[in-house]
Amino acid sequence: MLREEPSPLFSDRLLIEYEDGKLSEEGRRVYEALLKHGPLPTSRLRRQAGLGGKSNAARFDRAIVELQVGFKIVKTGMCDPNAWKYCYVYDLLLRRWPDFPERARATDTSEALGTLLLTHLRNVGVATVEGIARLFGWEAPRFAALCTQLAVSGELLAGVRVKGWPGEYLAWLGLASDTAD
Repeated sequence: MLREEPSPLFSDRLLIEYEDGKLSEEGRRVYEALLKHGPLPTSRLRRQAGLGGKSNAARFDRAIVELQVGFKIVKTGMCDPNAWKYCYVYDLLLRRWPDFPERARATDTSEALGTLLLTHLRNVGVATVEGIARLFGWEAPRFAALCTQLAVSGELLAGVRVKGWPGEYLAWLGLASDTAD
């Protein structure tokens, strides 16, 4: 069981989350596989977590999302050992960046949320407010205030219309000239 694997990367908090039903069995298994074996490509991680095969694909994918959203694991690279000619390599966030909790404690919450939002927009270019709120699980009023603050400070564009797409979007400033009608 989890308590048998002492490690500075494994906290009692993860065990408590699992025991309280806030971490799925699959999430626990994926985390433990990474803890025991180090960084793993998706194909090997599935097997090590006991979630190989097509019948477990959705369960494995949900566990990966659960652990990423919870800042427990991160993608650290890509390799090419599977049928799609590539796969991601995952590792524990705390193994990759051991100073993450210390740095996070020193960061203001609004600043952290703003950084996440702007990083996401740099990656995707444009996104709806609803889509981002759903992705990060943010409450609408707080998120709306953050968007307004970043738009006023000139860090993102709000209310952007994209040719051929319905509705309004938030946009990364680097795409501003490409998104207007």
